[in-house]
Amino acid sequence: MGTIKPVTKERTSTGTAMLKKHSKMTAEQAYRAGKHGKADTHMHSTYSDGSGTIEEILEHVQLRTNLDVIAITDHDCIEGALRARDLWARKSYRFDFIVGEEITTLEGHLLGLFIEERIQPGLSMEQSIDLIHEQGGLAIIAHPLHRFFRHSCQRHVMDRIHASKDVWFDGIETWNASFCGVYSNYVAMGANRQRYGLPEVGNSDAHSISAISCGMTWFEGKGAQDLRTSIESNLTAPGGTLWSIPAYYQWLRHRMSNNSPDLEVRVSQESVS
Repeated sequence: MGTIKPVTKERTSTGTAMLKKHSKMTAEQAYRAGKHGKADTHMHSTYSDGSGTIEEILEHVQLRTNLDVIAITDHDCIEGALRARDLWARKSYRFDFIVGEEITTLEGHLLGLFIEERIQPGLSMEQSIDLIHEQGGLAIIAHPLHRFFRHSCQRHVMDRIHASKDVWFDGIETWNASFCGVYSNYVAMGANRQRYGLPEVGNSDAHSISAISCGMTWFEGKGAQDLRTSIESNLTAPGGTLWSIPAYYQWLRHRMSNNSPDLEVRVSQESVS
């Protein structure tokens, strides 16, 4: 079942109305605005190119962060997120969980949240958005407007979607805590607040355990449905920091060793299917 086109597309973002053109939301501002929920809906496990297993991610979020909602969004893969939801459902974790995927479209990476089936890579941005919406999910632009990153959605694509009456983005990641955001976060904030007016989110884009919760989305409420409502009502705001040096080191060490158990299992399964 598809989603209904939001009414927020053509108006100024209310979630970031109190912020300056190129600023994220602080904890104090979030508290005063009634945005007490904290979500990180962009992170990777060993099912793609992350260094943390599903179990490690869930335990780290439970014990080492104050996040209220997370999503695992492996590259072009949903199996890890589905497995994480099964494990999450068996235990009394204090945070809520969303199944997601980071989709490699022909024109940049796109986050699909609240989905149940894998979206195949290599499609146009419009096709990918439509497939997310057919599942009742939300389509969020990941780390957009980076001039030198080939998986970053560029302005002409955003302009095209913005002008369309039939397809739309549900939100935009204006704070990405990874190297992708070092250059483009403030560009994305300015462009969105001047032109697009999309609901804004912040995420860690964590590829290592220690990077989780570096970036976050402030929202009203505490659970996954509250986050969705805040996004659809344009009431979210980006926040957080950038990856620390240990987070980079942890991920690079994993990339060099390339010995993830979960990744090996998945590759082995794919090779015989």
